[in-house]
Amino acid sequence: MYLQIMCSCCGHKSRKFKYDRFSRIEPAEEIVKAGWDSFGSAFYCPKCVKTWEQRNGKDRPLWGKVHTRERVYQEMVSDLLREIEYLQSGEYDL
Repeated sequence: MYLQIMCSCCGHKSRKFKYDRFSRIEPAEEIVKAGWDSFGSAFYCPKCVKTWEQRNGKDRPLWGKVHTRERVYQEMVSDLLREIEYLQSGEYDL
């Protein structure tokens, strides 16, 4: 499976991360290392993270690395659940 997130401000997309049980790359860690952050359920690219305070003020900080990792994991779980539902439906060609 592949994971790619999109910035809620400018629409920039992260690089695609392949993940499965054999993956050596941890998408959540790579996204945080690249400078992505989050606020609620929205992701923000490194460029928009830098201008966050100008747009939203200092009284509304981004939610940080821990929350961003959790949001990435939530996206990954959602993707896996959609894949399971699709496979269980039997609507695919082998």
